Amino acid sequence: MTDADLAALAAHHGTPTYVLDLDDVRARLAELRAAFPDAHVHYAAKANGHPAVLRALAERGAGVEAITEGELRAAAAAGVPGSALLLGGPGQDAAARAAARELGVALVSLDGRAQAAAWRAEPGPLPRFLVRVHPQLDPATHPHLATGAMGSKFGVTPAVAAALARDLAEVGRLAGFHVHVGSMIADPRTYDALLAVLDPLFDAVPEARVANLGGGFAVPGADLPAVAARVVPWVRRRGLELRLEPGRFLVADAGTLLTRVLWRKEPGETGGRTHWICDAGMTHYARHALYGAEPPIRGVGTLRGRPATGDVDGPACENGDRLGTDRTLAADAGDLLAVGRAGAYGAAMASTYTAAPRPAEVVIDGGVARLARRRETPADLAARDA
Repeated sequence: MTDADLAALAAHHGTPTYVLDLDDVRARLAELRAAFPDAHVHYAAKANGHPAVLRALAERGAGVEAITEGELRAAAAAGVPGSALLLGGPGQDAAARAAARELGVALVSLDGRAQAAAWRAEPGPLPRFLVRVHPQLDPATHPHLATGAMGSKFGVTPAVAAALARDLAEVGRLAGFHVHVGSMIADPRTYDALLAVLDPLFDAVPEARVANLGGGFAVPGADLPAVAARVVPWVRRRGLELRLEPGRFLVADAGTLLTRVLWRKEPGETGGRTHWICDAGMTHYARHALYGAEPPIRGVGTLRGRPATGDVDGPACENGDRLGTDRTLAADAGDLLAVGRAGAYGAAMASTYTAAPRPAEVVIDGGVARLARRRETPADLAARDA
């Protein structure tokens, strides 16, 4: 969108406001399918579970990977059939298991022995299962994103995975193995080590016919052709069915968070740094506080201040309440900023910390903007209290 379009949206809907372009989401799905033409895609709904996103992807034949009852039901309401639903995650409580059975979920990724026992103890037919493998690999990413690193809570060791897979094969409910090495993976060579972990498992349990390699492609920086050059020949040589669970890759670049500068604090006031205090912060966009993320931040339209380098901060009384560090901007109070790559884990992680209402969300579809979720109000928050 042009700066004029963004400025008009901010003027009409206020700030903070999320803007998400569905055409960009569709383009990223097409890019992924071009690299992995035979893969079954299950969008990781936790990245951005807005119904508009789920519908746009479902209309293109993508499935959904869900980890809660709420995500399962949202995906079903958006038109995703049970045959394209995959339930994963280390939780899978009774409500999620019941919803999966009700909706006819085709695949469940088992995170451990106790989870497998809970499924098998329940009455009724069982779905087909993937066994999640803990690869014990260092994916060279932020510790909070290193789901396959030693010490991670996800999955089971290869030896345990093989034993659990054999048990499932004996009752005819094994689909294959699932592994997710981490998120924001930029080095394609990571997949060489990942496939080396899976090779002996598929040798040991020939009934396993599905390889789910998760998602985690870096944004920016993912080299999909280089990853596919490793993965696709391996899958075809073994005669396996490939499944992928992209989340951030599909939606991150499609989203922008609009925020307005409330105050500009000069170095003389603060002891050496410029601080732009904005109306959006960790309550609305948590990724900097959680992962040290540094999204692109730019001014929208004409900025009225002198250029300076400093931090783009939020309004909460937290020193970690920040959108970006060491940014060079010419912004002053009242100026509009655009935080890029905010389509993933932005609105989805927004909270009501400090009793701050969650932002409005605008969806762009075919160049047409519409309000997809209204801004909460203090009255909305009060209405939840007993």
